[in-house]
Amino acid sequence: MAASTKYRTILLFGMPGSGKGTQGAILGQLPDLVHISCGDVFRKLPKHGELGREIVRYTSQGWLVPDDLTVRIWERHIQILEMQELLLPEMHTLLLDGLPRNYEQAVRLDHMLDVVQVFHLDINDQEKASERLKARALRENRLDDTNDEVIARRLKSYRDETVQTLSYYDPSIVYHIDAAQSPLDVLRDIVDRMATLQRSSGWQKPTVLSELAL
Repeated sequence: MAASTKYRTILLFGMPGSGKGTQGAILGQLPDLVHISCGDVFRKLPKHGELGREIVRYTSQGWLVPDDLTVRIWERHIQILEMQELLLPEMHTLLLDGLPRNYEQAVRLDHMLDVVQVFHLDINDQEKASERLKARALRENRLDDTNDEVIARRLKSYRDETVQTLSYYDPSIVYHIDAAQSPLDVLRDIVDRMATLQRSSGWQKPTVLSELAL
């Protein structure tokens, strides 16, 4: 990974349970987008390895993984994708879910990310977010997300740190979406916005998002 590389990037923001992982996984099927979920990258690390044990120590308690460790793991993941030619900066746009998670991470990654759009999946109903987290926990065997205390801590971390991160970016590129809608309606809103952005800036091949919008 060249030190001067700056990746065209779209960010997905939202509290736990807002559905950003679902949206990222769907949008990541588009050929010009490379979806990276920071949480998925963490979970795929061998749990008995040094990094995996360190990650579990934080996530099992509902705490955020420290910035140094997060950025180091993410940079290594990017290097692996480039070596496998699954990420080509001149062709692909990164779709990041869960990173940057706080203001400090946004500052540290600024030299690598050319952020063209930020989608904030906003859900005001904390009870609904908690219910979604518990349902996902049962579906995906994320046992830490079934604990009410851990859920409350994760939602507080989001309010205290992640929301502040939005202030790092130009308000003109931050697009708020009602995440309490059905996943299909949320996807429609995201695709409509991305298609508009594509037409106005020419940053993506003109057929890809249009085909999904149909």
